[in-house]
Amino acid sequence: MKETTTRYLLLRIYSNDELRDYLTDMMSKGWIICKCKGNLITFCRQTIKDARLEVVTTECTKPDPNDDEQVNEYIDIALKRGWQLLCIGDFESLVPMRRRLYFYSCDPAAERFEPDEVIDFQYACRARSSTIRWIVIWSIMAAASSVSSGMFMHDYGLSPVLLFMDLSLLALLAASAPASCAAMSITSRMPFTTVCGVMPCASLYACWILRRRLVSDI
Repeated sequence: MKETTTRYLLLRIYSNDELRDYLTDMMSKGWIICKCKGNLITFCRQTIKDARLEVVTTECTKPDPNDDEQVNEYIDIALKRGWQLLCIGDFESLVPMRRRLYFYSCDPAAERFEPDEVIDFQYACRARSSTIRWIVIWSIMAAASSVSSGMFMHDYGLSPVLLFMDLSLLALLAASAPASCAAMSITSRMPFTTVCGVMPCASLYACWILRRRLVSDI
């Protein structure tokens, strides 16, 4: 029996909640995540009864997560809350440097991690941009392939190979449409309102205050 399997999530960047739901579905089939590098996920065959999964994102400062104080601090917090580490993902972004951490818990009283709205919004924006980029690429390739195949078959007759290539590109383009709708819906659910004068992004607020003070000093 095969003990490991690898899956690649195509077309776009996935949010933490989407990954958690996907990994939970794989866990119900007897597959537990053991390694993750971007959208390339490796699973090992293992059964954990009554387990819940959690996917979180944390900033990091070093290439090696074992020597990264921020990563280790987040893991310590998770352990105190009753969560166990499954694996540490590779870099999700470079500026700022972030990693995804994957946890599980069999304790029903273990508290879930509070979502970071800023990080979730950034992932949603990256997902939308990535999806739109792939849709444009597949559209151009499908159009170019259809035109060239049509011209070729008009002169030399029907070609099953070219038809297969055109249908494959059209299938990829069609598969991108649901991913685009999902990415748009995630972005649309992000809060954009300002309540009681508190800006939703602390870093933007800090930059604005700093510029205001510099102008006041001048």
